[in-house]
Amino acid sequence: MQAKPWQIAVVVIGLLVGIGGIVLAIGKDSGPDLADKLILVDVTTGDTYTVSLRNRSVVIPVKSPETGQRTLLPIELDDETESWHISEHYMPALSGIEEISDKVDPETGKLDLPVKIKPEVIKRKKR
Repeated sequence: MQAKPWQIAVVVIGLLVGIGGIVLAIGKDSGPDLADKLILVDVTTGDTYTVSLRNRSVVIPVKSPETGQRTLLPIELDDETESWHISEHYMPALSGIEEISDKVDPETGKLDLPVKIKPEVIKRKKR
């Protein structure tokens, strides 16, 4: 039995689609890189902490492991100025916290911390 030209075309197109799908699946990016931890500062003491975000979410401000008060805010390192500051998105939360540490500038969010910090790890309870 001899294959007709249209049958050959269907097989070739099918193979091309299959190969294209494999190439796209292999070369496909796995998605955006998501943070797996959050670096925080206790705005009342200036102490730094880190909390894992793996398979969990956090409510910000985060509760301080020392006082149980919600005084921990996310911080970022500015590579240009080599200084830590409170993430801009969370600056309004400062207004609801009393007794801000002198290590925190409440106007700019800049922190008086060394560039290399060793935050204490907050162990979270499993639910």
